[in-house]
Amino acid sequence: MKRRLLIFCTLLLSLIGTAAAQSDYYARKAQGYQREAEYYQKKADGYRREAEYYLRKAEGYQREAAYYTRKGDTDRAKTNNRWASDAMDRYKTQMRWASEANDKAAMYLRWAADALKKQ
Repeated sequence: MKRRLLIFCTLLLSLIGTAAAQSDYYARKAQGYQREAEYYQKKADGYRREAEYYLRKAEGYQREAAYYTRKGDTDRAKTNNRWASDAMDRYKTQMRWASEANDKAAMYLRWAADALKKQ
């Protein structure tokens, strides 16, 4: 009888320990996913800052192109238009990367929520 009681208590304690370890595992996973989400949100912010920079550059190049067009210097106007176009391409690329980083952050936040539900 004592042996059965001892086996039962040992089994019960091992189940409690396993459940606690799993709970801690999912909490740590959720924290890791949250850190990843924060990282990608910061990356997205950086990409948006870069995009704003390229947008300002494109506006400046367009102003310069308009100025040179009024002055009759078509070569410089064409060059500035080309630079404005390149800056707009870079702007679009940065915005695409920001969107992708936001999507990754949202994915990691979903994974964190799922891990917390498993606790």
